[in-house]
Formats: sequence, structure tokens, C-alpha cells
Amino acid sequence: MMMYRRAPSDLTESSLRGRILSGFAMAAMSTLFLLETKAYLSKSIATTLSLTPNNNDIEQRIQLNFNITMMDLPCEYATVDVYSTVGFQKNVTKNVRKFPINEEGVLQQYEALNWHQDDVELWDPAVVETVDDLHGDGEDAISLNEDTFQYAKDEFPFLFVKFYTSDCPNCDDFAPTWEALGEIVTDTAMHMVDDFMDEKGMDNHHYSDEEYEQAVNVMAPVLVTRIDCGAHPTICQEQQIRAYPTMRLFVDGKAAGDYEGHRTVMELVHWVAHMEAEHREPGQLRMHHVLEHASDRTVRNEEERQWNDALMSYRAPSPFSNTTRHPGCQLVGHVMVDTAPGKFLIQAQTFGKHFAAHMTNVSHIVHHFSFGDMEAQEVVENSGWKGIPSKFVESLHPLDGNVYVTEGLHQAYHHHMRVVTTEFGDSHLIKWTRDKVRRVYRILSNTQLATYRTSIVPEAKFEYDLSPIGMSYLEISRNWYDYSTGLLAIIGGTFTVIGMLESSVFSLFGKRSRYYLG
Repeated sequence: MMMYRRAPSDLTESSLRGRILSGFAMAAMSTLFLLETKAYLSKSIATTLSLTPNNNDIEQRIQLNFNITMMDLPCEYATVDVYSTVGFQKNVTKNVRKFPINEEGVLQQYEALNWHQDDVELWDPAVVETVDDLHGDGEDAISLNEDTFQYAKDEFPFLFVKFYTSDCPNCDDFAPTWEALGEIVTDTAMHMVDDFMDEKGMDNHHYSDEEYEQAVNVMAPVLVTRIDCGAHPTICQEQQIRAYPTMRLFVDGKAAGDYEGHRTVMELVHWVAHMEAEHREPGQLRMHHVLEHASDRTVRNEEERQWNDALMSYRAPSPFSNTTRHPGCQLVGHVMVDTAPGKFLIQAQTFGKHFAAHMTNVSHIVHHFSFGDMEAQEVVENSGWKGIPSKFVESLHPLDGNVYVTEGLHQAYHHHMRVVTTEFGDSHLIKWTRDKVRRVYRILSNTQLATYRTSIVPEAKFEYDLSPIGMSYLEISRNWYDYSTGLLAIIGGTFTVIGMLESSVFSLFGKRSRYYLG
């Protein structure tokens, strides 16, 4: 039995009607072939919502990317902390870079250091006396108020001031070291006066006690003083004191720098000596006398003495000095955070200092803030996917370019974000491997201005919570066998339709011919 029968050629004949229908059939099949091929080569986007799977396909930690400028917070104070319901990371330094910004908003050309919290000695272990013991023969670190502070700046070329508060534990620990520094400077000045009197052949009958005290003050290379910011808040606000204790050196009545190094007597003296070398002529230097007395007082063994002598011979001025009254800091980098509700904080924090809450300003500019792999974001942003919302790309980093400035004290902006996992990929490839999936994270954000209690230091807070519902944008393309089936259907369908049409036309014209002939 034959499946495909063929009529003999002598039983077929060509006609005008047949040629017209054949041409029409070829045109129809060509058009359908083109449309079918176009549909096969094109892809459509299918959007689905589903619960985010809790398996190995989804990361247990995701990358948080940030580029934020703190407008009025120095880099030495700006720290990054990350908290979540499953753990925390304090003072994150890995993959975090800091760039100082001066008070005019100009980015500096050097990168600030990320100091570990245990890098700075908080007091001098060589000073074993208590403050009460050191005050037995009088206070050498002079306490100042509004009037005496201005007088000291006007009368003493070098004025070293410690700003502190009575409720600061770090200030209490450092108090004996600071008093010992004042006592060493006073003893040095007294020795210098005695040596001068011996050189001039003068004895105690040539001067009064008041004149001797004035001579000691004149000979002192630096006047060591202290100001209680709790008792004199106006001074500290005018001086923009942010944290306690703050050791500031004034030269000719102007702030020359804040000391941020090790809080030992020798380190303090070394720093003042180099600051003196920057502001005085070589013949006017006197801090080397203080170095000798400080070494005798605090150096505990010969090895340490040799080390300090060598240190003095080559040491450059300490980098821990800041003369900018309103410095800022740009923080750039990324941290890995848990896929659990958490918060990303930028706050004023450093080891060994107690911060003044009312002087802490966490106004900031968000240059970039997003979650996930940056390369995946760039691919999705530049791929030109059709079928996704018009503002989808902006939702990956909605805070970018925004400025958040606090106008009042004890205020900070808090950002609350719902993070939605969004996947892009080919529906066929996803069936075989998850490596072909581009995973990005949309952010639905809300920002509020928070007011703090007066005892709490404000912080820039970015709270986030990953949504349990994920979204997928999948490219849907036709299978090759669907395409092949479609082509065969076009051929068979066209042949069938044209055949039916030809039979109908033949039947119609045949009846009319028989009618006229009959």
C-alpha cells in the first residue's frame, strides 16, 4: 500500500487559476516562514514571584557596597559597624578605604589609615603616682576658665590644653600622665632658671617668690593646662571639641594641631618638640631640655633610653595632628553582611575617647549604596532588557546622589530598606545550571530624621531587611523542535487550505459551465 500517491503527468494540466493559486500559496508560505523565524529568534520576558529558596543556590552572605562622604566627621573617628540578628562586626577595616576631606570639601590626595582599636596606649605605665599624689606640691597642669584661657593664649607662645569631662573614664585614666607632663615641664623650667641664676652669680636675695614663679613661666617651653568641658561648655563648643580627652596645641594663640598618638609622656614631649621645631628658629628651641627630664622621669631601663634617643634623631612630626575645624571623610568599599535583618552604621567612635554627643554631626552624602555583585549590576544595567519596569535600574541604588544634612543637635538620618532578590537569566540555562543567573537586589527605601537623647552619640544608620519574596525575569525562547514543527505545519496547512480553495473554485466554475451548456 502506497502512502503517497502521485497522479500521472498526462492527467494533469496547467491553468491560469492553478498558477494564481500557486503564487498565492508561495507568498503565504514565505510570509509565514519569515514570521515564524522571527518569533523563533526573538525572546520574551516572563516575570514570576516566588519564595526566596533557602538552599545552597542563594548566598548566605551578600555584598554591601558603599561610597559615602561624612561631611563633618574626621576619618580618625569615622568607623563602620555591621549588626545583624545572627552576629556583628565592629570597626570593619577590611575592604574599607578612607579619604580625608578638608573643611572646604576638597578631597585630599592621601588615604587615611584604619587604626586598630588597640593601637594607642591610653596612659603612661611609667607614671605610677595618682593625681592626688602629684597634686601634693601643687597643680602643674593649670586649670583654665573662659578668662584665663584667653589670657594664656595671648601671653604664652606655646599652650598645650587638655579638654576633658569629669564623667569620662578615659580622661580619668589619662589624668596622672597629663599632670606628670606638667610637672616635668615645670621642673625643667625651674632648672633652666636656676642654671641662668648660677651663670649670672645671683642668689635667693635677688628676687622674690613671685618673680621666681614669673621667671619659671617665661622659661617654660610650653604651658601645660586643662579645661573641664562640663564646667566650661562654651569654650569647648567654640573650639569644636568632639571627643574627650582632646589634646590641642596653640601656637601664638592659634590652634596648631590635635595630638592623637600614644598617651605617654615621652610621646607627648616628642610631638611638642617637633611642633616647636616647625614654629621656632633653631636658636630658640627649648623642648630638648624637657626631653632630658622626661627621660629621667619615665624611662625605665637603659634599653628604653637608647630607643628614645634613636627615635628623637630621625623621627618626623607625628601624623596625628589635625588643624581643620570641620574635616570630613569619604568612606569607600564593601562589606559582607548576613542575609538576615541588620544595620550598617557609620558613627563617631575610637579607642580611648569619650565623644561629645552635641558636637557629633553625621550629615552625609550617599554617592553609592547597593547590595550584590557590582559586575552583575553593570551587566543588568547595560543589557537593555525589555519588559522590566522603567525605573528598575534606579531601584538598585535609590539613595545614590542624595544629600542628608542635619540642621539641629542630636539628630541623624536613618535609612530603612526592604531588599528584594531579583534574578535575570535564560529559562533554558537555569534548568541546567544556576551559574548563569544574574542576581541583583532591588531596594525599597524610606528615610527619616531621628532625634537622639542628649547622652547618646548620633550615628548614620542604614537598616535593611531581605524580603522573603523574590522576583525573576527570565528570557523565554522557543525550542528548535517547536520551530521545526511550525515550519512543517505551515507547509501542510498552506497546501491543505489552497487545495480546499481550489476545489471550491473548481466546483463553482464547473456548475456554471454545465448550466450554460445544458
